[in-house]
Amino acid sequence: MRQREFIKRFGGAAAAWPLAARAQQPDTLRRLVIAACLVLLASHPAAALDSASLQLKWKHQFQFAGYYVALEQGFYRTAGLDVTIREGGPDIDVAETVASGKADFGVCGSGVLRDWAEGRRLVVLAAIFQHSPAVILVARRADISSVSDLRGRTLMDTPGSDEIAAMLKREGVDYEALPRVSHQGNPRDLLAGRADAMVAYSTNEPFVLEQLGAAYRTFSPAAYGVDFYGDNLCASEAEVKAHPDRVAAFRAASVKGWAYALAHKEAMVDLIIKHYSTNKSRDALLFEAARTEMLVGRDPDLIGEQDPARWQRIAATYRKVGLLADDTLPPSLIWDGNGGPLRRWLIPLLLVPAGLAIATLAWRASRGRSSPRGKLARFGVRPLVAAMGRPRLSLIMSLLFIGLSIPILIFILIYNYSKNSAAIVSILNDAVTQTSHAGIERTQDLIQNTESPLRFLAEVAAADPGYFRAEPSRDLLYSALTSGAHIDAVYVSFEDGYHRVVTRIDEDRRRADPAIPASANWHSSYVDAITYALLRVRHRKFFDQWPHQVGNYDVATDIDIRSLPGYQAAKLTRTLAVTEPSINPDTGFPIISLRIPIFHGVEFLGCASANITMDVLSRFLDKHRTRRPIP
Repeated sequence: MRQREFIKRFGGAAAAWPLAARAQQPDTLRRLVIAACLVLLASHPAAALDSASLQLKWKHQFQFAGYYVALEQGFYRTAGLDVTIREGGPDIDVAETVASGKADFGVCGSGVLRDWAEGRRLVVLAAIFQHSPAVILVARRADISSVSDLRGRTLMDTPGSDEIAAMLKREGVDYEALPRVSHQGNPRDLLAGRADAMVAYSTNEPFVLEQLGAAYRTFSPAAYGVDFYGDNLCASEAEVKAHPDRVAAFRAASVKGWAYALAHKEAMVDLIIKHYSTNKSRDALLFEAARTEMLVGRDPDLIGEQDPARWQRIAATYRKVGLLADDTLPPSLIWDGNGGPLRRWLIPLLLVPAGLAIATLAWRASRGRSSPRGKLARFGVRPLVAAMGRPRLSLIMSLLFIGLSIPILIFILIYNYSKNSAAIVSILNDAVTQTSHAGIERTQDLIQNTESPLRFLAEVAAADPGYFRAEPSRDLLYSALTSGAHIDAVYVSFEDGYHRVVTRIDEDRRRADPAIPASANWHSSYVDAITYALLRVRHRKFFDQWPHQVGNYDVATDIDIRSLPGYQAAKLTRTLAVTEPSINPDTGFPIISLRIPIFHGVEFLGCASANITMDVLSRFLDKHRTRRPIP
């Protein structure tokens, strides 16, 4: 009896076991899928905010607008970061602060090359300013017309002005030996005579000088072949190695912030005034915003890009001027992503097919415990399966290997394509930049060559306002005109409308005025002052060889030189004004004009001006090709 009950119970349990096992199969598969999903989720950063600090290099202003946006718009928070932004100043050493771990990130310059040589291992995450805003400003009264004139002059300097040091050394000025005074960031100190020159940013101090109506001169390193990166986002090498995901997230959010800031400049100015600093006026911040955009670049997709070849040229410049003993780039200087965002997506990319393959194999194994022959027979495929037999383990492993390899190969191809494309674009951009800077240098030489005679004419007019109202003054204008082959016209204009000019006669003028004598090569004329008469008269004379006159005539005119481009700008800024291309009323062809204001004490008298036709400018730039500039 007991034996029968035992057999009966054992037989029932044996019969029930396959049913229980079959009922547990969906739960097993579900658990496998859930486990695979948890593995994938583990590859992404946690939702908890990670604290991070950013050390600025100067006081709050638009120079750091992108970081303010990333904080205020929640870009950092979305990236999982709780960021604190610390204001900088003249006593803040960003490199030391970041290298020592007192700040996680910092705004540094190209001086990171020297920091590496001194043991501060900083990694440049993004070159935010593609060009440095650092310049030297001098007051006109200081009688400094070139960089070489700065020898022995007092300089208001700031730490980290490597591009300034490189420019001075290239022009034969001993940067280290220059007398120095403290720099408080106030250009009024320059006007007060506390120093002969000051290191400044083209985005800031010029606005103050222009608002004060002060005459000043700018020396830009880029015009002397020294084109360094400006503000860079950097972190210590230890930070990059220890927290690659945080570094990648911080960089991405910061670059996004800069793209937003440049697209919403006025809103950013209001944000800075409201939450960060009221030291600068709204107009000053807008001025800074416009200049900053030129340095960062207008393409949001290229913000932060950096080129190893350009860094190498910068390092070579450091070595040539004696700021570095070796121009070999540190291997970790340029952030290559450290697998940052790419690694974050590569891991899921590998785990997805792996997880699917594991789940598939587990499902096949669980299905193999039950016999599917009845189901296959119903569909008529049992003979086919029988003929195929069970797949071998080697076939399964081969398929698994292929499934894992293809995504990796696709990723490698996409990654290499992206890197190569970025390298090609960087090379092209660098070539365009070098060509642009060469053109800037040549154009600046041209402007300086034209400015000197104009300044002399302005001094003569200021000393004797009636001199240019007499005929003999045309000889002085002729001398100024022939001081440069690129000058097309020289003239002096006064506030009462009186205007005297000497010009060349070229084919443009002959076509515009058939009354010009065929043998004329030079032209001189003056326009009466504005009176109650309805029309004024332009008295014209023509010369074949100066001063041999070959013709003359008078013509009515209503021209008012005071309304021409650049006149009012020179009056307001009290310094040289260079106009955008405009149409010459005599020829109908485009010109650019240079104007020097004439002041007798505080009274504005008029302008001494020169015209350069665009055709002459093009020929000048083509003829006066200079050496290829060194970044």
